[in-house]
Amino acid sequence: MERRIKDITMEDFRVRVLGTVVDMDVGSGTALLDDGTGRAVILFADPEQFAGVREGQRVRVIGRSRRDDGVEIEVEIIQDMGGLDLELYKQVRYMEEKLGEV
Repeated sequence: MERRIKDITMEDFRVRVLGTVVDMDVGSGTALLDDGTGRAVILFADPEQFAGVREGQRVRVIGRSRRDDGVEIEVEIIQDMGGLDLELYKQVRYMEEKLGEV
């Protein structure tokens, strides 16, 4: 389910989030993802996935979410979204939300 970080709840089991990697911790195999509404720690079990990520990169993360003091997402799939037209994406999200209200 596509979510904004601020909208992730305890009931969400698996989420899909689009954001920018703003910090990485090589020692713990984690990174910090910012989507403009909040930040989530993304946890990598697969070192190869972690090695393919860099700070400043726009990515889509699909994984299991946990929410305690903050949001954590256990990465199952990570996709490079550097070629995404972000303004068009925002327009589509806005239209989806408006149509969902009807």
